[in-house]
Amino acid sequence: MKPIRLKQVFSRDEIKRRVAEMGREIGKALTPDERPLAVVVLQGAFVFAADLLRQLPEELGIEVGFLRCDSYGMGTKSSGRVVLLQDLDARLDLHDRTVLLIDDIMDTGLTLDYLVKHLESRGAGRIRTCVLLERKNPDGETTSAPKFVGFKVGDGFFVGYGLDYGDRYRNLPDLSVLEEETQGHG
Repeated sequence: MKPIRLKQVFSRDEIKRRVAEMGREIGKALTPDERPLAVVVLQGAFVFAADLLRQLPEELGIEVGFLRCDSYGMGTKSSGRVVLLQDLDARLDLHDRTVLLIDDIMDTGLTLDYLVKHLESRGAGRIRTCVLLERKNPDGETTSAPKFVGFKVGDGFFVGYGLDYGDRYRNLPDLSVLEEETQGHG
């Protein structure tokens, strides 16, 4: 692995402010009658989801479930294939409920599209997608544009605040992009 340098893009204070704003937006968009269920995509969204869920109004009575999938493997680009590694608890009833699907980043849109179809097949009544980061898909083929977005971003591979590179950097409190260090130019 080449040496890596990190360049901060969003500070922990910027993230905290934006997550609080998102909590207010979501709190206005959902009602207790919808029996909302937050579905958190592991592993990248766990830090974001923990902070976001604490911002939601108590009266929503939101339940939380987890699933895990992978489309990156150990690389910095999507493999073009989503693998469901761990599904929601089979006892969770999604019928006629509003699902708030929380993911870390929408890059190609492949994962969100896959998960929306999966949750629909499990009977979800309505699905609202929420991502910390949204990157414009150059192909424009995604059908699942996120309803709630923390930050719109350009190129770069983001780490920190739950996002990783090869299972490293999830613990960093800020969001940064990886910059490969080049060896000396003779």
